[in-house]
Amino acid sequence: MIPKIIIFISVYLLAAMPFGYWIGLLLGKDLLKEGSKSTGATNALRVLGKKPAIAVLVLDILKGYLPIFIVENYLTNFLPKESWIFLILSLLPIIAHSKSVYIGFKGGKSSATGLGVLLALNPLVAIMTIIIWISTVKLSKYSSMGSIVAIPFVPVWLYLFHEPLSVISFGIIAFIYIVPIKHRTNIARLIAGTEPKVGEVSGA
Repeated sequence: MIPKIIIFISVYLLAAMPFGYWIGLLLGKDLLKEGSKSTGATNALRVLGKKPAIAVLVLDILKGYLPIFIVENYLTNFLPKESWIFLILSLLPIIAHSKSVYIGFKGGKSSATGLGVLLALNPLVAIMTIIIWISTVKLSKYSSMGSIVAIPFVPVWLYLFHEPLSVISFGIIAFIYIVPIKHRTNIARLIAGTEPKVGEVSGA
């Protein structure tokens, strides 16, 4: 049990690293106080610009991908993919990103970090999700719309790819956490017509 606790703590501390916030500080901006007040890549694009936003996006994906990839490929006998413990572990980066201990349990919407976890679990499903996200954003011009449309399909794809129940459950829980919960303000702004498009600055 103690080694598992150590793994869980390590995964949380890695995934909780607020790269967007730190990069913002290096550039003289506080993402927790500007734009949508999120530490993710979308707000980084609004506040910091394209290149910093790309760096934030890549780092946020990696911090979701690396710990799950390592556990899935090198600790599978210790934490089997089919177990409920693995399910909890796969959800941990998503929660850690949005509830970071480094910045008072604040953070981002967890879409990129969730994508990183999905890349480790099933790269093909991750690629399909990226394609849907990009297509939706190009058509709508709203980054949040991309997540709202693409993420609900994740558990469906995982089921069709015959993933174990633990992985399908990850898709369901991640969808519920990221879309209805973390994107609730975005959904409200989309309905009201006040959601900023990609690259636009929001005061909300």
